[in-house]
Amino acid sequence: MELDMILEKVKTPNEIEGIRLYLKNVWAKKRFSFGTWLNRQHLIMAIDAGGCTGYAEGIIGVNQPEISLENYQVWSQTLLEQSIDQAIKKVRQNRGKWTECFTEMAEMALLDLGGKINQISAAEILGLKGTKPVYGVYVILSDDPEDVSEKTKWAVAKGKDRFIKVKLFGQNQLDCDIIKMVKKNTKQQTYLIGDVNGGYCLKDEVVSLEEIAGNLIRLKEAGLDACEDPAYIETEQWVKLQSMVGDLSLIPDYPLRPARESIHQIVPGMGRIYNIHPDSTGSIIDAVALAEKVRSCGAGLMIGDDSLVGPAASVWQQLAIGLEAEWVEATEKEGESDFYYQAVVSIPTDSRVNPIKTLPCHGFGLYLNEEILTNNTDRRIEIK
Repeated sequence: MELDMILEKVKTPNEIEGIRLYLKNVWAKKRFSFGTWLNRQHLIMAIDAGGCTGYAEGIIGVNQPEISLENYQVWSQTLLEQSIDQAIKKVRQNRGKWTECFTEMAEMALLDLGGKINQISAAEILGLKGTKPVYGVYVILSDDPEDVSEKTKWAVAKGKDRFIKVKLFGQNQLDCDIIKMVKKNTKQQTYLIGDVNGGYCLKDEVVSLEEIAGNLIRLKEAGLDACEDPAYIETEQWVKLQSMVGDLSLIPDYPLRPARESIHQIVPGMGRIYNIHPDSTGSIIDAVALAEKVRSCGAGLMIGDDSLVGPAASVWQQLAIGLEAEWVEATEKEGESDFYYQAVVSIPTDSRVNPIKTLPCHGFGLYLNEEILTNNTDRRIEIK
């Protein structure tokens, strides 16, 4: 949908009266091929206008529990006394100047707010037509095959085994052991995705496509159905690599960041499924346009995750449904989302049930008890 049409749908004489930022440190160890996360810094944003509040979430740091919020406060200040459409224009003018996370988050909150004021869903604002429930992905982050086995059994018991994603580490034997352990404990219907985070050719490494392909073929033989970001390679190499690995579906993710740039760079054949990665698109509006480009490439679409635990998880589930994605990875996390669920008054999705459906709502339908949220977060900044 054209930007002017989106802005017309959120247009209102009401001006932004106040903004609140809530910082939550989520302490959870997660190991990747590129390093280890000990904690993550989640920022929840609340924007007020016309008696309504729009919400959003982004991850602004990793392993930085004392992170400064000064820039986020300054950027938020510029949105005060703006109408919703004016504020969205200002955010979009600052793409590439402010962080991708903040522009995406601010746009998310403004779409939620504009929809609530005008009593229209964010899906309708964005021109999204999909309504079919979408499967959430159960993600396993572990380099211990026995731990992988236990987590897989839990997913099967909870009915979360239609799509399972494992983190892989660019160590072929370990990766194959992880894959085999999942397949050993799942039903035939399970679609298994592996994410290597570029582990088979890291940045500044030189590895031949033949070597990368050989590793991926062994992953396929072990039981993998799709592989996300197997290596840091160029666009034309993605196309060639997909042709070399048979029916293993490649999933480009890093090449789709940010959306305003990748929409001009991706080409058909880079993979069979393309990943739009939350917290990295720089814009919800651009992400929707990028999804249209992916479809024009003849590929499937998935919605990824950035370990989101709060409002943004529901937002991206709704976008996945509206965009008719193959699956969505952005779901609230067992244990990690407890502080958020305690503050939820109502949200239109429930990722604890698979597949995930969305109820009718205005905006993104996010309503929170901010008194509880204040008590459950580490820092709160009010901007008026």
